[in-house]
Amino acid sequence: MIYIIIAALATIIIISHFLNIFSDKTGVPSVLILILFGMLLQLDQVWFNFEIIDKSIQKPLLKILGTGGLILILLEAALDLKFNKNMIFSSIKAFISGSLGLICTAVVGAYILQYWFKDLNFLAGLFFATPLAILSSAIIIPSTHTFPEDKKSFLIYESTFSDVLGLLMFEILIGVFAHGNISSSKVIGELGLSIIFSIGISIVLIYVFQKIKSTTKLFLLFAILMLLYSIGHALKLSALLIVLIFGLILNNYEAVFKGALSKFINHESVNNIQDGFKIIIQESAFVVRTFFFIVFGYYVALEKIIDPEFIVPIIFISLSLLVAIYLIRFIILLPTLRTSTWPEVFLAPRGLITILLFFSIPETLLEGNAELTNIRENIIPGVFLCIILGSTLTMSNALIGFKKLEHLDLANETDEDDSLEEMEINYTDSSNAEEFENKFPQDHKDEDLEV
Repeated sequence: MIYIIIAALATIIIISHFLNIFSDKTGVPSVLILILFGMLLQLDQVWFNFEIIDKSIQKPLLKILGTGGLILILLEAALDLKFNKNMIFSSIKAFISGSLGLICTAVVGAYILQYWFKDLNFLAGLFFATPLAILSSAIIIPSTHTFPEDKKSFLIYESTFSDVLGLLMFEILIGVFAHGNISSSKVIGELGLSIIFSIGISIVLIYVFQKIKSTTKLFLLFAILMLLYSIGHALKLSALLIVLIFGLILNNYEAVFKGALSKFINHESVNNIQDGFKIIIQESAFVVRTFFFIVFGYYVALEKIIDPEFIVPIIFISLSLLVAIYLIRFIILLPTLRTSTWPEVFLAPRGLITILLFFSIPETLLEGNAELTNIRENIIPGVFLCIILGSTLTMSNALIGFKKLEHLDLANETDEDDSLEEMEINYTDSSNAEEFENKFPQDHKDEDLEV
């Protein structure tokens, strides 16, 4: 039995690797196929009368994989960004787009849910709508690494800001639900403290780890970051900022360790840490992301979603929310980008963090209302799944179109280069012929007469 499990896990990783290659070539996000594969595994009891993952551990396993995947994906994104002028402009535009998109989508989504469920209060609507308003960096970041640098940096920053601000907004909602209100000065203070702490601890970690000679220090560094994330979360700090800022400082340490700090840095040692850490994070993110989306697909109760009693409201609510998501995104991106909004307007998938926050919605939110509890258990999960699949399919279609356009442009450039080369050859040949004619005019005439 143990060997069967090991073989199954190895096979899943191999399949996921080839799905990534397929995704790079076609633009179809690999996570979409992983979710569908997880759904297919639900037939385990039908085929083998055996449950692959016990129901009691599915939800905790998703939370652990999701949290680890979120940290790894943010680190992967931060380790791919460089400080420069273009980055500043991209980050400002991304912050505007990410924050406005998050707030507007959450508020409109709450009103849509209230329209369908009359007994649902606005706070409960916000709890359900906020996870659906957050962009999935877990899907966007791996799907845009072949994009032009300006589009790539904007999308990475936008999805990262959406993740961080979405978590902050959700924590505020929990505070309001628990205490009735929450101080804005407290939120700003915690955010400022998180940034200062993140910068300070990042500088200390880089300085200390460049001194360590052990060959196993990179996983130690990642373990310390996981510990800091947990401590930050326990202290009500923006824990994701610790991870994000560390990655940015490590990838741009030369811009940080200047002046008096420059004498504390060994460039060769830090460059080795940077290169090795990037490889470890990329490989680990790939594995964790693979198993998270497969387990999520396995977790979803398909029998409830396709139940005739629930399928109609699930479809209509999901379509209403999807229309709102893309309409709001188009309205925000149009003045923000000031250029073509394609394909960015359709790159708005929901995924890992949406699922994580859904599991974090307080159980007592709808306590005492049997109808709303039924909605939470039977309709809302189906809506979340439809939004995730619908937004991912829309993104897939946009990526396929963008890839085709890129290939067409590349083919046109190749044809232009070939035409220019042919013109140069013809010009050279004609010049040589003219030069030959000018040099030996009589010889040609004599040859013509002889013929």
